[in-house]
Amino acid sequence: MTQRFTSWCMLALALVWAGVLAAPATAQTPTTTDSDDDIPVSEYDVTELSYPELRDFDIPDPERIELDNGMTILLLEDSELPLVNATARIAGGGVYDPSDKVGLASVAGQVMRSGGTESLSPDALNEQLENLGANVETNMGSTSGSAFMSTLSDNVDEVLPLFAEVLRAPRFDQEQVDLAKNQQRSSISRRNDNPQQIAQREFEQVLYGEDSPYARTSEYYTVNAIERADLVDFHEQYVHPENIILSVWGDFDAEAMRAQLEDAFADWTPSEEAVTPEPPERSAQDGPSTNFIPKDDVNQSTILIGHGGDITREHPDYPAVLAMNEVLSGGFSGRLFQNVRRDQGLAYSVFGTYSAGYDRPGRFYSGVFTRSERTVDAAESVLEEIRGMREAPPSQEELDQARNAYLNSFVFNFDSKRQILSRLMTYEYYGYPTDFLQGLVDDMADITPEDVHRVAQEYLRPDNTHIVVLGRESDFERDLSELASDGTVNTIDISIPTSPPSDSESATGTDEEQAEGRAILNEVQNTLGGETLATANALRIVTETTVQQQGQEIVTEGRSTSATDGRFYLEQDLPNGVTLTIVDDGETLWMQVPGQGTQEAPPQVREQFDPRRWRELSYLLARLDHDDLSVQSTGTEMVEGTELRTVRVAPPVGDPFTLYIDPESNLPQRMDYTAMTQQGPAQLTDIFTDYQEVDGIMMAFTTRTLREGEEFQQAIIQEATVNPEIEDGLFSVDDSEDDSE
Repeated sequence: MTQRFTSWCMLALALVWAGVLAAPATAQTPTTTDSDDDIPVSEYDVTELSYPELRDFDIPDPERIELDNGMTILLLEDSELPLVNATARIAGGGVYDPSDKVGLASVAGQVMRSGGTESLSPDALNEQLENLGANVETNMGSTSGSAFMSTLSDNVDEVLPLFAEVLRAPRFDQEQVDLAKNQQRSSISRRNDNPQQIAQREFEQVLYGEDSPYARTSEYYTVNAIERADLVDFHEQYVHPENIILSVWGDFDAEAMRAQLEDAFADWTPSEEAVTPEPPERSAQDGPSTNFIPKDDVNQSTILIGHGGDITREHPDYPAVLAMNEVLSGGFSGRLFQNVRRDQGLAYSVFGTYSAGYDRPGRFYSGVFTRSERTVDAAESVLEEIRGMREAPPSQEELDQARNAYLNSFVFNFDSKRQILSRLMTYEYYGYPTDFLQGLVDDMADITPEDVHRVAQEYLRPDNTHIVVLGRESDFERDLSELASDGTVNTIDISIPTSPPSDSESATGTDEEQAEGRAILNEVQNTLGGETLATANALRIVTETTVQQQGQEIVTEGRSTSATDGRFYLEQDLPNGVTLTIVDDGETLWMQVPGQGTQEAPPQVREQFDPRRWRELSYLLARLDHDDLSVQSTGTEMVEGTELRTVRVAPPVGDPFTLYIDPESNLPQRMDYTAMTQQGPAQLTDIFTDYQEVDGIMMAFTTRTLREGEEFQQAIIQEATVNPEIEDGLFSVDDSEDDSE
């Protein structure tokens, strides 16, 4: 009943780290008027827009070189500036990550550069590049990776070998591996902050399936599983000359640069582990479906609508599909903007496109950001425009406007030498002709309204779409079920797991193991106070907690009152001088913060709060008959020379945890569990000492907490009261109060 007081300090600090205690974010909220009118828009006639004649231009033709080891090089002289730049495209990426180590490619791509090379430590590499005024970067995306170099032409003799060594022989320094993993965990902890990013992520999983390499996301446990050896293996498999196309442009003599590149890369041979990857199949799941992501801290809805695609960019219909895209959603002139935003005032932003990959089909994808109240209206309006594309051809004037807009944007594909070579590397990578883009321009000139109508009828399937809506349901004027053909709306859970699904399943064990586990916990209850503990109405604790944070000690005080019926009150002092109050009235979890008033706790707070209650022994022991609680004896384990009994507890919410119990005294000695820290979830161990009796109940007055085996924090009980006098209204709040005024 005594050892979970450190949790509440940890929870409060986690909320500070996560930014939950900051003022509510409003960045996602567009500026609106004070009235209930629709979204204001400007009045203008898009047909009045005019476009100048497209100027002639020449696309530079780089020299193509293929080394004996299979590495392809594109060279382009450009003496405009005294610089030499290089970009390598690498055939490898996140879609090739093992399912239990998603995030591996991203970590490898970062640490290839940040982790130094075989001959240079990270600091030494940074210092050399800094002294030379040069830049070298690497990264890994979903289906390919890249490496970039930029240097003054006078320094290319020194920088090119460094660039080559980063590609060929990265060190993967362990400290930099750990840093990259921490950054990944930090990114995971923030992934539910941006509504549009949430909706995008979940739409991908609805469309392709959550286990698809094109939709899965890195999790704390997949990042934790990544080791330095995995990065070495990834590099040996995917980063080798046959998997690299290198483009070099800048102020150099092509013949001399060719010799330098051969010196740097010609003797590079693939390892025995090298592979030329084949991208996994990307198949979309059939619709229709309507899916809802509840998010109560937003006042606008994010709506995504779409289905799988059918063609690649080399398909004969691709030019007509591009014209269809322009008619539907070509900026200010597109139907979505004109009708959904301008005429109906339903959108802050609206868009749509039918994409096609180079080597696999893309998808049709449309979206609208709208006022919460008009969520269903906005979704229906977008679907109506999609249906309209199938019903009749566009007018010739509409098509001409769309075609001109596309053709006049064509020149922006060649803004820079880097952009030109990047496009040519892409064509080389996928086996497309170098004049592919010019061919599109020529084909676009021949597209007719009937062509657009035909591809719209063939490829747009508005009645077979997946709809994903993120928003605050209580604000919707109409029910989302109106968007579903069968009235079914699937609710999507965006809580962030801390352990693999298999670990989160109840640990049922055998009947004997379950019975023994409960018997052990009954003995623990008797030892901690028996009848006195069982009949206690409440417990009040004052705890001083010392947290080790970035080499400093942070000392805070917490004052908690726990009632047997589950109600809870906490005042937790924070390092910034603010006192956080958390109240569980038995139904709703409330937070009170000076300057922010009283508010219902966000879902991410509840997700951390409830598992902590179950790790409180008094709370657990009072609920051993809960239908969704699983308790299993897992034998014994030697801990620091003492054999302790172990009980695995799988609570109704949160991850399982393990209790270690002294078989002679029946006192809990430690607990292993997963909890949120600044670096994301971590494996923590509480060690209970200094047991003292308070009014017939045994309490561990000191709890040391280890994080990944290292000292993290210590909590010492300052005062403990059994059955304290409960002030009226302690477990209730007045949510009409607002301390911010």
